[in-house]
Amino acid sequence: MSLNIKYEEIIVTNGIKVPFVPRIITPKIERPMRNNRYEGGECATLRDILRAGDRVLELGAGIGLISSVAAQVKGIESVTAIEANPELIPVIEETYRLNDITTVELLNGVIVASQRKRSPFYLRADFWASSMEPDSRPYKKKKHLPCYSIHTMIEEKAPTVIVCDIEGGELGLFDEADLSGVRAVILEFHPKVYGAETVEAITRDLESKGLIFQKPDKPSTVRCFIRDKKAVVAAPVVKKGKAVKPDLSKLKDKKWNPKTARYLVTTCMKDEGPFIIEWLAWHKSIGIQDFVIFTNDCTDGTDILLDRLEEMGELRHLPNPALASGSPNFQPHALAYTPYLSEFKRADYYISMDVDEFINIRVGKGKMSDLMTKAGPFDALSMSELNHGSNMAEDYERGLMIEQFPRHQREAPGAWKSRRGIKTIVRLGEKLQHIRNHRPDLRHDVGQVTWLDGSGRPLNSLHDDPTENGIDVRGTYGLVVLDHFPLRSLNSYLVKMYRGDVVVANKMVSPRYWRLRDKQSDLTSTFERQKKEFLTVYDALMKDKKLAALHNDCCAAHEARIAEIVDLPVFQERKQWIYDNIWNDIDKNG
Repeated sequence: MSLNIKYEEIIVTNGIKVPFVPRIITPKIERPMRNNRYEGGECATLRDILRAGDRVLELGAGIGLISSVAAQVKGIESVTAIEANPELIPVIEETYRLNDITTVELLNGVIVASQRKRSPFYLRADFWASSMEPDSRPYKKKKHLPCYSIHTMIEEKAPTVIVCDIEGGELGLFDEADLSGVRAVILEFHPKVYGAETVEAITRDLESKGLIFQKPDKPSTVRCFIRDKKAVVAAPVVKKGKAVKPDLSKLKDKKWNPKTARYLVTTCMKDEGPFIIEWLAWHKSIGIQDFVIFTNDCTDGTDILLDRLEEMGELRHLPNPALASGSPNFQPHALAYTPYLSEFKRADYYISMDVDEFINIRVGKGKMSDLMTKAGPFDALSMSELNHGSNMAEDYERGLMIEQFPRHQREAPGAWKSRRGIKTIVRLGEKLQHIRNHRPDLRHDVGQVTWLDGSGRPLNSLHDDPTENGIDVRGTYGLVVLDHFPLRSLNSYLVKMYRGDVVVANKMVSPRYWRLRDKQSDLTSTFERQKKEFLTVYDALMKDKKLAALHNDCCAAHEARIAEIVDLPVFQERKQWIYDNIWNDIDKNG
C-alpha cells in the first residue's frame, strides 16, 4: 500500500482496481464508479481504438483509470500521463500498483500551449473540478506548478492517441499543435467554462487537421476524433514561431540512376563532439555526399569542430533556425528549413537521421549504389533500427563506437517485441508531400507509391497510416540495417541525461529509455564489409591537425563532464538502478 494514502477498500471499475480514498472519491463519483459509469465511455472508446504500437498521451490523469486501461492493451508502445493536481499523484501511483502497471510515465504539472515555466493551478474539494482557471467554482488552495508544453510533449513522445480531460485547459491548446502524427483524439469538452460555440470551434479546428468528429448515438461532452487519411488538411498558419512545413508539390522526379544519385543527410546535434568524425566518415565511405548539421546550445566544442569540418568542405554547419524564434522545438524547425537548402535542391534522395545511427548496407560492397541497385526504383525505403546495448561498459573510452559496442538486440524478436523504429531514404520527387524525422508523408493523388522495407519488400503500412513511425522488423534486415547506438557507455549515458536531448534543454531521459535499449544478446550485425574504406576516410579526416586537436578537446570535455556529475546523487541513483535492474539480470541470465 502506498505510504502517502490510506484506504480500506478497493473499487473495481471498468476492469481497473482503484483505491477507495473517501476524501478523493467523493459520493458524487463513488456511485458511478461502482456502476462502471465513471469515465465508462472513454474507457470503452479507448479499448476500441487502441492497437499494438500505439503511443498514448493522456492530459489529465485523474485517478489513473484511463492510463491503466491504455497500459493493459497488448503491444502498446508507451503511455505518458500528465496530472496537475499533486494530491492525486499518490492515488494514481497506487492504482498502477494495484493493477501491476509499471510502464506508464507519470508527470505532475500543467499542460500548456506556451513555453512558460510555471502556472497557477486551483485545487477544489472535488478533484475533478480542480483547474487552471479560478472563476468557475470556489477553490480551496492555489498552487504554482511546472508547465509542460504541448508542442514539446508531441515532439518527445510522438503520440498516436491523445486523451484529454483538463477542465477547460483544452481551450486553445491544440490551435498550433502539429497533430499530423496523431490518429485519434478523445477529448472531454467543458462548455460551462467557455460555451457551446467554442466547443464547435475546437471541433472545426481539429477537423481542419484531418481529425474527424465521430458523432455518437447520444449527445456527450466527450468527443472522439479519428484521422481521415483522405481528408484535405488546412494549410498551416504562421504563429508564434511555429515551424511551418513548406509546400513540396513543385518537386519533379529525377532520373533513376543508382551510380550517380546524390544523397543529403540532415541532423540536429547538441554536445556530440567525441562521436561526430566516426559517424561522418562512415557515411561518406558508403557514398553519401552532403551533410547539413543544425546545432543548439553546445558546451563541449561540437559547434567548433563542425565549423572546422565546414572549412574543410566536408559538410555544412548551421545554427538551428528555432533559435531565432525562441522555440525549443529544434527538430521541427530544422526539418521545415531543410527544403530551402541548396543541398536539398540538388539531391536525389534525403535522409533525416541522428549521430548515433549508422546505415549498414549488407549487399555488394556496402555502398549506397549497391543498395539502390538491389532494391530497384522506390519512393521511400524505411530502414529498421537495431539497438546496440551498453555492452556493460561503465567508463567512457576514446575510440570507435562500432568497435566498443558490437553486441545488440535480436534481429528476429518475438511478436511482442517486434515493433521498432525506422529511418527512411526518401526520393525527392512529385510524390513527396512532407519530410519528417522518421518517415515522409507521400501523396495519395499522384499514382502508385513504391515504399519498401530494409529487405526490399513492399511496405504499405507507413503510407496507409501517417501516424506510424515504426514497423514489425521481422524479416526487414536483408539489404540494410540501421545500427543504433543510443546508450554508449554508462558514464556517457549520464552525460546524455545531464545534457538533455537535442529537442529540449535539461530534459533527462527516463529509466525506461535504458531498459528498452540496453540489449546485447546477439552479435550478427557487423561493419566488416565496409570497414576498410571507412578507416581510410576516417584517417584522412584525422590527418588535419586542427580537426584532430578539436576532436581531442571534445573528448576531454566529455571526460570532464563525467567527472563533474558522476558523484551527484541523481546520477548515482540512476547508476545503481541500472546495476540492480538491468546489469544484475544480465549477469544472472547470461
